[in-house]
Amino acid sequence: MLQFLKSSKFKTFIFVIAALLVGAIIAIATQGSSSPITDAVGTVFMPLQKATAFISEKVNWFEDSFASAGSYKKEVERLQQKIAEYESQLADYNDIQHKLESYETMLGVKENNPDFTLQRASVIGTDSADMFTSLIIDKGSNDDVSENDPVVSGNYVVGIVKKVHPSYSVVESILNPDVNISAIESKTRETAYLTTTIEHSQNGNCILSGLSRTTSVTPGGLILTSGIGGTYPKGLIIGTVSEVVESKYDLSSYAVVEPGVDVREIEDLFIITDFAGQGVEEIVE
Repeated sequence: MLQFLKSSKFKTFIFVIAALLVGAIIAIATQGSSSPITDAVGTVFMPLQKATAFISEKVNWFEDSFASAGSYKKEVERLQQKIAEYESQLADYNDIQHKLESYETMLGVKENNPDFTLQRASVIGTDSADMFTSLIIDKGSNDDVSENDPVVSGNYVVGIVKKVHPSYSVVESILNPDVNISAIESKTRETAYLTTTIEHSQNGNCILSGLSRTTSVTPGGLILTSGIGGTYPKGLIIGTVSEVVESKYDLSSYAVVEPGVDVREIEDLFIITDFAGQGVEEIVE
């Protein structure tokens, strides 16, 4: 007990009691409604009370905002899901529309060439080892595609099937110098052969070689397949003459031909798996 009376806790207690008594005496003497102790305590703790009230208010606001944010987040997620569904439906619609347009083109080619057997195909890639725009298509021997089948886009020549696998094939385009096509200018009826060079290929053009120095072929002339050789049907459109150039090496001329279709941008095409005269060389009199 004696040890407790000497302790700092007991001394602090006595100090607090004394302070309260002094405050009470002063309050009675001044007839005030509150004691200096009360005022002092109020002064000390008022900022803390205000801070507590502010924090409590902000906590309540945060809880309300958090609840609202949660609702907004759910609504945003719902709308995003709807947008994804609509985009998917639009993609399906565009795909169907694209296929319908492709089949309409196919029907038009078939009506103009009833002897054609056509196989629709899509370009699924390019041959990275070929600098001359060889195309990889999604049809192969399982779809009756064979080597040397001509490939077209509508009535325009794209190239020729060069390699065939069961489910895909490789098409060499007319921008490949190895592709040679017997051709004719529609107005003058001059015949020559279509090929290209590295320089012209890089510019997206072909050349009609073997024209005479006095050729009547002029810019704007339409170049068609002649049917000679039995590799391509007669009358397919190759492209349009952009200029006629005299050869530096002999007395011939050649025409620069802009293909009717950009084979570097093509997505869908048709393989002519059979046509009247396929493999039969046409005799020109």
